[in-house]
Amino acid sequence: MAASDNKALALEYLRLLERGDFDACFGMFAPDGKVTVMGRTSSAGDFAKVVREFRGMVVGPMTLKPTGAVAEGDKVAVEVTGGADMIKGVRYDNQYHFLFEFRNGRIAHLKEYMDTAVAQATWNALGQAPPEREWK
Repeated sequence: MAASDNKALALEYLRLLERGDFDACFGMFAPDGKVTVMGRTSSAGDFAKVVREFRGMVVGPMTLKPTGAVAEGDKVAVEVTGGADMIKGVRYDNQYHFLFEFRNGRIAHLKEYMDTAVAQATWNALGQAPPEREWK
């Protein structure tokens, strides 16, 4: 696929994730697709469990707004700002960098980078530990 096609797919994934259409966004992964978040890698299926747990604590809409995207070959890099109101009156706002690696029009590997201090502070404010059990 052309780099521009992969870029469109990456942006579509983020749009679907923002909307909460998990079946559609995680259906974009190759059967052996992987996700790495800040150095921890799991299957796309296990990552989907983490996302569903997190989104279960979101009150109202979540935003994921791409601020820049670059595509070359099978790789697409996207910068994103995101946020959501959470249970217990907690506000979560973070900045992300996603690196998508595509194979035959499917996401083969997604790498997500974020401000881990913000993420940990949010989990602390929610009174919960991050869902470590889902990461293999």
